[in-house]
Amino acid sequence: MLDLKQEIQQALPDVEVEGERGRSTSFEITVDGKLLFSKLETGAFPDMFSVIKALQQYCANGQLKEVQPDKGCSLM
Repeated sequence: MLDLKQEIQQALPDVEVEGERGRSTSFEITVDGKLLFSKLETGAFPDMFSVIKALQQYCANGQLKEVQPDKGCSLM
């Protein structure tokens, strides 16, 4: 979470990033109350660069596109 937070803040300094502890197997990203990514649904962590790209797109035009999992990291 901290690496992703730092990357987001570096790419989008005006964006507020908050984190909270959830279930041990959860990792969800929401933007203005809308789900961007859920590890519970995908079984993997998100691709960090895809998250940043989706946030940049959202800031530019208000459209939120769901992020896909990182293909290099699957959890079973």
